Amino acid sequence: MLNGLQITFRDVVYNLQTRGQELTRMQNMFGSTYGNAYFPTTFNGPWTNAYANLLVDAKVLIPLAEERELYHHAGIAQVLQAYTLVILVDNFGDVPYSEALDATNFNPKVDDDEEIYAEALAMLDRGIANLKKTPLAVPKTDLYFGGDEDNWISLAKTLKLKMYLQTRLVDDVASEIQALINDGDLIFDASQAFLFQYSTTDQNPDSRHPDFSGNYVGGASDYMSNYFMGVLYTEKAVEDPRMRYYFYRQSTTTPTSPQILPCINRSAPPHYPFGTTFCAVGNGYWGRDHLDDDGIPPDTELRTIFGVYPAGGQYDADQGTLGQASSGLAGAGILPIYMHFFTDFMLAEAALTIPGVGGNHRDLLENGIRASIDYVMDFGASIATTNIPSQATIDSYVAEVLSDYDAADNNGKLAIIIKEFYISAWGNGYEAYNSYRRTGYPTDLQPTLLPSPGDFYRSLIYPQAFVDRNNQVSQKPNHKVQVFWDPGTISLD
Repeated sequence: MLNGLQITFRDVVYNLQTRGQELTRMQNMFGSTYGNAYFPTTFNGPWTNAYANLLVDAKVLIPLAEERELYHHAGIAQVLQAYTLVILVDNFGDVPYSEALDATNFNPKVDDDEEIYAEALAMLDRGIANLKKTPLAVPKTDLYFGGDEDNWISLAKTLKLKMYLQTRLVDDVASEIQALINDGDLIFDASQAFLFQYSTTDQNPDSRHPDFSGNYVGGASDYMSNYFMGVLYTEKAVEDPRMRYYFYRQSTTTPTSPQILPCINRSAPPHYPFGTTFCAVGNGYWGRDHLDDDGIPPDTELRTIFGVYPAGGQYDADQGTLGQASSGLAGAGILPIYMHFFTDFMLAEAALTIPGVGGNHRDLLENGIRASIDYVMDFGASIATTNIPSQATIDSYVAEVLSDYDAADNNGKLAIIIKEFYISAWGNGYEAYNSYRRTGYPTDLQPTLLPSPGDFYRSLIYPQAFVDRNNQVSQKPNHKVQVFWDPGTISLD
C-alpha cells in the first residue's frame, strides 16, 4: 500500500505542476481566454487520485502501521498525506477533508482551507514523531529517499518552512521560520532533494518521464513557452547556463514559412510592452505565446521540445535533429518536487521580507542560483559533450544578477529572488504558481494574445467529478476565488 501511495503522489504532483507551468508561462497554455483554457474535467484526474486513492489509502495504512510498530511506514504516509493536502489547498482553496474519507458519506462538505493547513502542520509533526521511532521493520521500497528516514524528517520540516512562507502575508510566522532555521534540519544538499526518478522502461508500464514520452515518441505534443525560453536566452548579457539542458531544438533555425510558424509574419499585439518576446525567440528556439489557440501545423518534428533536465531528453549541442525514443537519457528524467536549492530561495525571501528572520538574503540568493546550475549541469553531464557552459559564463551570469540585486530597492530585490527561483523551478510549475500568487513576480510575464482574456486563476476551478456528484458543493462563481494565504491585493494576469 505504501508503494501505491508513493506512485499516486507522483501523479498528483505531475498533473498539477503542469497547470502551474502553463499559468506562469513556463509552458504554452492552449486557449484564447482563461475561461476556455481549462474545464472542470481538466482536474478530474489529480482530484480522483488524491481522494479516491492516496488519502483513502493513507487513512487505512497509518493506524495499521502504528499498531504493528511499522513506524516509518506510518511516518512516510503522514508526510505524503500532509503534502497532498497542502497541494490541494494551494491549488483549489477550500476542499473536503473532515468528511472526505468517510466511505458512507457521498456528499462531503468543503473545509476551510486555513484549517486544513493547520491540520497538515499537525500531521507533519506526527509523521516526524513516527520517523524518529525504532520500527520492527523498515519499508522495503522507498522510491524517494531509499530508506533514509532522516531525509524524510528533513522533508517534513522543510515542508513546514514552505507552508509558513506561503502564509507570510496573512500570518506572523517569523518565530516559526526562525525556529526551523535554528533547528538546522532543512533540505540543503543535493542528496536530500525530494524527487521522483523515472526510468527508460517504455512499456508495462511506460515508466519514462511523461514529458519525454509525449515529445520524443512520434513527434512533439507540447509547445514550449516563447516567454520562458526568452527569459533564459535574452534576458541576461550571457545565455543562461541551463538553456541547453532545459530545451532541445529539433531545428537550429527558426521557420520563415507561416505554414510551419503561423505567426512569423505577424506583428506583436499592440498591448504587448515593447521588447516582449513574440512568436519566436530566435536561433531555432520557438514554441508558442501565452493563450495561443491556433491550429496545429506540421511542426511536430521541428518545434523546440523538453531537454535533458528534468525530462530525460536530449542535451542541445546544436544537433538540430529529430527527438527520438533513444535520444538523450531516453526518458530517465526526474520530477523535481522539492529541490535542495528551493530552500535557499525561500530563505532569501523570508530574510528579506519578514522582520525577525535571520540570514543573508544576498548570499542565499547566490547559493540558490549556483546550486541550481550545478545540479542541472551534473544531471546532463553524461550526454553533454560539446557547447558546455564555461565557469566564466556561470560566474558572469551570477555577477549580473548580484549587481542588479545590489542596485535594487527591497521590492526590486524580492523581484530578483522570485525571478531566479522561477527559473530554477523548471519542471515544477506548482511552486512557480504559488510564488507568483504570493508575490506578483515576475511582473513582466508575457501578456495573453487577446487584450481581454478574462480573469487569471487565483485558484483552480473544482473538478466535474466533485461538483456533479456532491449536492453540498457548487462550482466556483469565477476565477477570482482566493486561497486563504492570498490577500488579493496583487494584480495577476
